[in-house]
Amino acid sequence: MTLKIILTAILLQLVFLQLKADTRTCNVHDTTDSIAIPQPGKSNGAFARNFSYMGIPLIVSGIIVKEQNTHFRTLRNRFEPNFHKRYDDYTQYVPLAATWGLKLAGIEGRSSWKELAVSNMLSAALMAGTVNTLKYTVKERRPDNSTRNSFPSGHTATAFMCATILHKEYGMKSPWYSIGGYTLAGLTGITRQLNNRHWIGDVLVGAGIGMIATDLGYFFSDLIFKPQHIARNAAADFGRYDPPSFLAFNMGVATGPSHLKTAELYDTEMGTPLGMKLHIGASTVVSAEGAYFLNTYIGIGGRLKVSTTPLIAEIPAENMKRFDMDNDRQEGAPVNMFLLNGLESDHLGMFDVDLGLYLSYPLSPQFQIGTKLLAGRRLTANFDLQSVCRINPQIFDRTRVDEATYNRFYKEDVDYYMQQEGLSRQELLNEEFVDDDFLKIRRSSSFKIGTGLWLTYRYKKDAALRLFADYDYAAPRLTYDLKNSWTDDEGNRDVQSYTRRTSMHNITLGAAIAFVF
Repeated sequence: MTLKIILTAILLQLVFLQLKADTRTCNVHDTTDSIAIPQPGKSNGAFARNFSYMGIPLIVSGIIVKEQNTHFRTLRNRFEPNFHKRYDDYTQYVPLAATWGLKLAGIEGRSSWKELAVSNMLSAALMAGTVNTLKYTVKERRPDNSTRNSFPSGHTATAFMCATILHKEYGMKSPWYSIGGYTLAGLTGITRQLNNRHWIGDVLVGAGIGMIATDLGYFFSDLIFKPQHIARNAAADFGRYDPPSFLAFNMGVATGPSHLKTAELYDTEMGTPLGMKLHIGASTVVSAEGAYFLNTYIGIGGRLKVSTTPLIAEIPAENMKRFDMDNDRQEGAPVNMFLLNGLESDHLGMFDVDLGLYLSYPLSPQFQIGTKLLAGRRLTANFDLQSVCRINPQIFDRTRVDEATYNRFYKEDVDYYMQQEGLSRQELLNEEFVDDDFLKIRRSSSFKIGTGLWLTYRYKKDAALRLFADYDYAAPRLTYDLKNSWTDDEGNRDVQSYTRRTSMHNITLGAAIAFVF
């Protein structure tokens, strides 16, 4: 918690310093309404020109989201449990190879050959030094339990370092160089998670380190070479009416209905209802979003969003007493062998893919407001609820269950549990029995729509911070598979399936960092 507070304070201080720098260098033209960028030559000008501040929110987000590491890993295990690809070993270097390839092809970039070599070496040294120091200090175990050097992700740090180099060298030539580089960097980070080699927090922090190391590498290189040609060759300002095309990383918290409307579940056909309600907590949301603007006001784009939502299952006490957990009463037993104590639930995972229309209005060169109208698909992952039960003491009450009935329905199972665990009868009554396969909600796919509002502060020509509020609606048809029977001789259990369409209204509040092109 202390580390989170410190990093947040650093971020706010850096933004404050940038605002002061913008105030000193602001130049409102009579006709273009634009913002001037500090000129090179002095150390403060070199720092303001090279340091984008974009890596800091990624690091802060990575540390915050570390608390949800296991829940995001659960999404991976449910959507793509057997994923294993090696292309991330190569995609991390592609943006750097493209940079040097373009240079070899004679396409003029930001730097001379000597400046490019020095800035790249400084960036790599800073990145590798930071990553390896943290890896062997924190010693976090990888999600696949292979080693204790998970935090942060070196592949992701390398990928974002290489993408930032490409962006700095050729982003002013065409935004597609930057879009391509950062898309490959993002793909590398996602693949590290899908390969079960890194937690989501490792990837976000690694991305931030890669970007900051590159900013500092170019800053130190400019101090060495004092390149005057950069200001002459680069665009000196950005205007109020420039098309605000962007590629953003978003993080937020989503709220929704207090509970999901679930299908009614019964222990037998039209028998005792379970009466389950799934109460919803606040969701953690991470997304990548981008749009290409045809002019100042209208653009087209899309969003990829992943969220993990805590659910708590609540069942009325009377229903838990009466619910037949093993179908013994259906076979003629006088009482249940097991009494239901409750259900243990996990986080519900959702993956959204959206495309649509983006609208923006410039309040000034630095501030824009906007909205969007999106449509797409929502995928929900498999979701399991485990039953927690105890042995019913009434099976040992001979006024309710005589000896012959006990021997017929309960004795074999009681003897098995007592011998298997080495328990006395009293210890057996205090023991909890968890059934991991009791209730499963199948994965689903449904149509969805969404909209949202945002306020953007563009503090550099190619960098912005954003606050947003999004609304999304989907109505997936969820299928519940209930298994409350004993296994047969082949290890199978009877399944009762119930289906219900469930409306989901979600409001997400959050912040984003955006590359503006």
